[in-house]
Amino acid sequence: MTEAARVPAGSEAQHAEPALVVIFDGGSVGNPGPGYGSYAFLWPGQVPEVHRLCLGPQMTNNEAEYETLNAALEALLQRLESMGQDPARVRLEVRGDSQLVINQLSGRWRVRNDRLRQRWLKAQVLLQRFGQIVLQHQPRSWSVAVLGH
Repeated sequence: MTEAARVPAGSEAQHAEPALVVIFDGGSVGNPGPGYGSYAFLWPGQVPEVHRLCLGPQMTNNEAEYETLNAALEALLQRLESMGQDPARVRLEVRGDSQLVINQLSGRWRVRNDRLRQRWLKAQVLLQRFGQIVLQHQPRSWSVAVLGH
């Protein structure tokens, strides 16, 4: 079963447009080891747009998850701004199979690791730019179906 958490948004959320979905997954070869990640944008009515990343040489799985999500959010913000769209009017669903990331971002779990805290803070700042956020944990098989790994 999936979990969803709603992050409070400003008054702009009342006027949010149809949901845009970001699916993310990161990992490392070894833990720590070379990091990698993939994310997909699911624009309403279009096929998934998948992006792959090579991350740092000494990264944990959890660090790679956050790095991938942050890269996806930055890319999405740039894309929306280049299209002349206000991110504050976007309803964003963020889906991932990392319970740690989803639960930390939703405030259910504390961030105890300093290296993760930096990445968590960055994600919080990026997420605040959107009108409404839904954070959803999904089974790994769902991520694999879209991202291919």
